[in-house]
Amino acid sequence: MQQQPRLFVTRPEANHRPFGHISRFFSFGCAMLLILGFAAACGGSSTPASSTSTNNAKITLTEMDYWSVPAQGVTLNKLFTQYQKLHPNITIQRDAVPFANLIPKADQEAASHTLPNILALDNPDVAQFAATGALTPLDSYMQGNFSDSDFYAGPLTTMKYQGKTYSFPVGNNDLALYYNKKVLTAAKIQPPTTWSELVADAKALTHGNTYGFAFSAPANEQATFQFEPFLWSNNGDLSKVDSSASVAALQVLVDMIKQGSASKGALNWGQPDVATQFGEGNAAMMENGPWEIPALEQQYHMKFGTDFDVVPMPVPQAGAAPVVPLGGEAWTIPASSNTAVTKASWDLVNWLEQPDQLRQLDEGFGYIPAIKSTAQLVLKDDPQLQVFASEFDTARARTAQLGAKYPKVSEVIWTAEQSALTGGHTAQAALTQAQQQITPILNS
Repeated sequence: MQQQPRLFVTRPEANHRPFGHISRFFSFGCAMLLILGFAAACGGSSTPASSTSTNNAKITLTEMDYWSVPAQGVTLNKLFTQYQKLHPNITIQRDAVPFANLIPKADQEAASHTLPNILALDNPDVAQFAATGALTPLDSYMQGNFSDSDFYAGPLTTMKYQGKTYSFPVGNNDLALYYNKKVLTAAKIQPPTTWSELVADAKALTHGNTYGFAFSAPANEQATFQFEPFLWSNNGDLSKVDSSASVAALQVLVDMIKQGSASKGALNWGQPDVATQFGEGNAAMMENGPWEIPALEQQYHMKFGTDFDVVPMPVPQAGAAPVVPLGGEAWTIPASSNTAVTKASWDLVNWLEQPDQLRQLDEGFGYIPAIKSTAQLVLKDDPQLQVFASEFDTARARTAQLGAKYPKVSEVIWTAEQSALTGGHTAQAALTQAQQQITPILNS
């Protein structure tokens, strides 16, 4: 989930995001159009990592993404320009659309058979696209270039659908706990490691205009994304949200809202908004991703004197490992009958995944490479990212269990979460009602 651009600031969605998650997922009708409109995925021979393209024919590659944060656009455009200089026969046409518009636009282009040659997707969307036959399987292209062991275990699961590889991570991110060092030191409080400590510390740190804890729970994917560390770390299940473990996880957030140690503003805040609250001193701790580090270090530290650090997400019991959701985008190659264009598209993706380029890309995006060896280079440059990277081995792809059904289930969950946080229903009642909607989705 990346941050949502600060437009949307969903990134989560922050990037933006707000995960301004409006009907971002495929409709059944569009899925059928994709099935009818695309031939089965094309394969191809592997391409050397330093290939200068398959031949000298002039090829124009179209690419679509939703990266609207200036630094991200500058980073990607720089790399595309560099690639074109190395490959004079290749021209890259980039189409950057607002986060909320990418899936609807992809729907329309699927119907008219005009999907781009390379499509950057939020990683939970990959399975739903792959399920329609719209994406090219990339396993044959990986041979000789990459192996599954090159990737962190969590990110690797985001690349797969029904055992085949359909995407390559642009970079990944997840969630951890930020805390204001000055505020906690003054209160003689150590960063919490368990839920009970989090709840108690949040209450103790709440005073005046400052809340103890801030999180994101708007009516979109960002809410589910930020709830999942609590759900999964307590052995909760997306397919059984009415279980005692799932209810207990939601109750933690409900309790902090009720006791006033977390703001009801969470119901409207995207992840970037949460970072603003933290950076301006209105929250002593927050749940957020690594993409917020640059702004906190530069903008907020200079203007408000915010001095922060990051620790793993608190867990139900001491000693347990947090299980957090993986955010970030992935490169995909829509299926095409033009093998030359498919091979050229792979060559560009492959080039972007090499150490020098991937390092530039992810440092510019505030991400961590999914490829372990390159990640170590990035972590040397920014040690604060190590907390997020350390969570990768137990992190989980949002679609790992539910596949293409995840988006619909997520919408039910964030709706239930909002109901519980506003006091409309108890956590148990909200999730019991949610389960009644989730079961038919899973059985469909």
